[in-house]
Amino acid sequence: MTVDGHKKMGDFSLSDQVVNCETQFDVLRLLREVTKGFGYQYFFVAGSPSAEVKTFSEAIVITSAPSEMVQKQDASQPPPSNPLTVVLRQFSAPFEFRLDQPDQTVPANFKDFAERVAASYGLECSFVVPVYHPDHGPAALLFIGKRAPLSFVEAAELSHYGQLLHEKLRHVSARPPKPDSPLTERERECLVWTSVGKTSIEIAQILNLSEHTVNHYLNNAARKFNAVNRTQAVAHGLRFGFID
Repeated sequence: MTVDGHKKMGDFSLSDQVVNCETQFDVLRLLREVTKGFGYQYFFVAGSPSAEVKTFSEAIVITSAPSEMVQKQDASQPPPSNPLTVVLRQFSAPFEFRLDQPDQTVPANFKDFAERVAASYGLECSFVVPVYHPDHGPAALLFIGKRAPLSFVEAAELSHYGQLLHEKLRHVSARPPKPDSPLTERERECLVWTSVGKTSIEIAQILNLSEHTVNHYLNNAARKFNAVNRTQAVAHGLRFGFID
């Protein structure tokens, strides 16, 4: 990725590549490249805060961070002390948080989260891009790593691409099934989230369903494909284009 007035990867500007994303995997792959290109190690996509979302892991829709990072955060905080929930309720503009600038004003539990990540992984700065959808409310992208402070231009660009990528991720995730698909929309959604490694409990949080209902949809999908388990059902759905 180079900087010449616009961030670029290969022969296309980032904006072009976002437009050309057709599946969740395209968006997630591009998110990884953007994260690395701006000098961060990991990204988190967080969903809208709600009374039901008590822990850090429940707030995360998808992330490139190791699972142990999320698990350590859950283990070290008393529910409902979710750092992203507080941030989403208090901030509407993107902001950079750095542990080498102790006078910054951020919620205490977000600072505690950053300090734990720094202690365990050596990642000392983060950039939060709040996003808003009229039908779904506030959400956010969080980039975390160890790099020099963002310039004004970099912060503006990363905020812009964060907004575009989040909107594209929501768009491709909500795509209706193919006309010849045997899956209902809920069955397709559950298979899609299973394909990116989400558990039934996590899918239930994302879709605002019960774990029992998620398992019901996944079992239905497996039965329709004559699959022995959900992994085989995902493989069948991907092979025939019923899920992206």
